[in-house]
Amino acid sequence: MSDNPYSYGVAVEDLVKRYRQLYSGAIYDVLDEEGLPHQALAPDLKPVRSDMVVAGPAFTLKGIPDSTGNENLRSKRIHMFGDMKATGVPLIDVRDCSFDTQAAHYGEMNAVVGKSCGVIGAVVDGGCRDTGFLLRDDFPVFCRYQSPVEAYRRWSYYEWQQPVALRGALSAVVPVHPGDFLFGDLDGVVVVPAAGVVDVLEKCERLVGTENETRALFASGEDPVAVYKQYGRL
Repeated sequence: MSDNPYSYGVAVEDLVKRYRQLYSGAIYDVLDEEGLPHQALAPDLKPVRSDMVVAGPAFTLKGIPDSTGNENLRSKRIHMFGDMKATGVPLIDVRDCSFDTQAAHYGEMNAVVGKSCGVIGAVVDGGCRDTGFLLRDDFPVFCRYQSPVEAYRRWSYYEWQQPVALRGALSAVVPVHPGDFLFGDLDGVVVVPAAGVVDVLEKCERLVGTENETRALFASGEDPVAVYKQYGRL
């Protein structure tokens, strides 16, 4: 892979479109079979509306608690959005909130500016607010909770496009690097390491194809034992 974390050998737009045809369980199963069982994020990280889906490469952000309202930290975010736009690809805004639980770490203005810079969704290991606006705009956000509490003087942007750590389902945290691919639906969010984005996608597509064939046979009344022996899926 090149120094560009968003270079996969396949156009990012095509990857996003193909991943969106999948579901989190299938992606997790492939990762699990590849010896990567710890790629699921904590189960309380959910979409703000049940039918929302995110699929795309990570643009990572690390934020820290900040009770001072440090303007140097706060003003950094304007430059971050410019760096998002400079990637030239659709992105998922991925936020490591340093386990802060006091404030909302994402809101409507983040979404509006982010969308103008290529952001197609957000995964926030913390809180969001302005949820009604996010729903109105059909902008997918996955978060741990919703709160009206403003982040100013409570939490600030610190750095971005560095490895971050989000809470995991089977491990304390799941590392996320710029360019890793995130997929989220109602069942949760999984992280596909950048080096395996295309390989995992192709294996998932084959798996889903097999599942569709198996499902059709089960639904048609075929002998379940015979179908299971043929496909090994249930």
